[in-house]
Amino acid sequence: MINLFGRDKERRTADTANDRLSLVLSYQRTEIDEKKLKHFRARLIELCDEFGYDVVGQVEIRPQTGRDRTTVIFASIPIRRRDSVRESL
Repeated sequence: MINLFGRDKERRTADTANDRLSLVLSYQRTEIDEKKLKHFRARLIELCDEFGYDVVGQVEIRPQTGRDRTTVIFASIPIRRRDSVRESL
């Protein structure tokens, strides 16, 4: 297989994406409880910790109501790999 973008398939994208994870979810209700959003934010931080990343800034959670009784949740998480020495890219 020819790789047109000059990237190794094995390279982790979080190391090259400005150290920011992004997540988009579709929620099947038009309104979301603020307490659930806070719990969601806390759980995202816990997951980053479990996978070896430190959250190094503010986690942004932005819900937007869609047309068909759904809410789309956008999350942006600034992270840094816990090990201080990164593999050279």
